[in-house]
Amino acid sequence: MITEVTVLQLQADCDLQNPESLLSKAVRDILSRKLHEEYASFGYYGQSIKQPKTAFTFVGSDAWDGEKHDAGSLIDEGSIAPFQNLSGVEKVRTVMRVQFQPSPDPSPALGNHASIGVTEVVFYHFPSDLTNKEGIMGSIDKMRPVLARSEALACFDGWAMEHTTNDAGEKSQTYVNVLGWVDVDTHMRFQDSDDFKQNIHHLMDIQELQLLEMHHVKLHAV
Repeated sequence: MITEVTVLQLQADCDLQNPESLLSKAVRDILSRKLHEEYASFGYYGQSIKQPKTAFTFVGSDAWDGEKHDAGSLIDEGSIAPFQNLSGVEKVRTVMRVQFQPSPDPSPALGNHASIGVTEVVFYHFPSDLTNKEGIMGSIDKMRPVLARSEALACFDGWAMEHTTNDAGEKSQTYVNVLGWVDVDTHMRFQDSDDFKQNIHHLMDIQELQLLEMHHVKLHAV
């Protein structure tokens, strides 16, 4: 399974969290078509809680597994076009396809778990000509035991298969992490813990890291 992650930039005051809003209905329609046309297993959408101009969709499908993925290119326009003309969407910032680990199905962190109230979505952006993925994975792996000791209910991560566009509009290689928490306070309690503070340097000291984005998102299933 491969998960397609879309990052949307919304106009001010758009409410994607209200299921009755026109934008919510339009996004659900797009994802419903994808679920049908791509034989997808799941679809989720939501809006960043603290940065409400940023929104996300997640669609997981086995249909993309056999496709060729060009690591030096951006994803094809066919995945971007359905969102471009939606009222309330300023632009489609980027679309990426990710094969998550330890399982390729990240839906337990997206909401397919009764206790999850919020999903932490993290993007680690690296230069487009990055070659040291093995070294970076060594640093990321040092954080896995720390997360295992936390109150995170689910955690999945993986590299975007194509180049993406980061928040600064730059082409980059991106590592994606999605974690399911009971609520924002539970995650913040973890970030205030000595265990987190004593180990976060494993990530922040990665020399090639250009930009880190973190969002809390309440995702809705389609």
